[in-house]
Amino acid sequence: MRRFKNYYTLQEMSMVSVADLDTDFLKRAQKITSFNLTPNDFTNLKHKAEIQYLFRMHFFPKFDLDKTLKGTPTISKLNNVIGMLKKENLNKFKILHSYNLKGVGPGEATLYFILDDAHLGGGASAGADIVIGNKPYEVKAGDISQGFFKNFKLGGTVPIDKMVSAGLRLRDMKPEIKKLATEKAGVSGSQIKAILSDNELAPMWKKDVEAPYVKAAHGYLAKNPLILMVNKTPASQIGEVVMVGKPKLSDVHLDVITQGTIKPKIKIG
Repeated sequence: MRRFKNYYTLQEMSMVSVADLDTDFLKRAQKITSFNLTPNDFTNLKHKAEIQYLFRMHFFPKFDLDKTLKGTPTISKLNNVIGMLKKENLNKFKILHSYNLKGVGPGEATLYFILDDAHLGGGASAGADIVIGNKPYEVKAGDISQGFFKNFKLGGTVPIDKMVSAGLRLRDMKPEIKKLATEKAGVSGSQIKAILSDNELAPMWKKDVEAPYVKAAHGYLAKNPLILMVNKTPASQIGEVVMVGKPKLSDVHLDVITQGTIKPKIKIG
């Protein structure tokens, strides 16, 4: 095939009718999905208005920035604004939800955009995911399944090595349980169910794995208020908030051991 320039001179090209152009291609080519922003731009309020304007102009042009929030967040207030964004442009909302910033988790850019007095952790507030006013919050994105919020991890400061080792040891004590899954450094849900059904293993699992893990996980999760946001499942609730606050000890549970770490789950609703 001959190259395009062999068919048209510059003058002829200037006379090509707009109607002859591929408008679908041009529309796709001009889509803006990210800006020249760094994580540090989100760790303060210096350019808050400018960043909100960028997202509004290119992602949600019909959204009224007067609808953004101030003060202590609640589930209903957050989901009301999130619902407006999803209704206007669900695809752009998904981009915002998983906005590509190094070290910034799903949902955090959304909260920065809709909360006027919020900035992401950094500098003196590096221990928090987001600071709203002067109050630090931990943001977790996960999935909802059978009344639990799951598929997320704790921070690396929680000491779990002894619990993981104990869990793997108990898994391997019974060949019929070990063979239920193939992950070398994990204990699956089916294996945990089998362990808890075994009169010999169940007390040891509760004493050496479950009880110490729940205590440690709750200590971490209750340090600062949580903002729990749906990451992928159910798809109809992507980006929505299911909890704001600190969980009770009785609501924190061990989910699975996978890839050498332990994932928790939190009872909601």
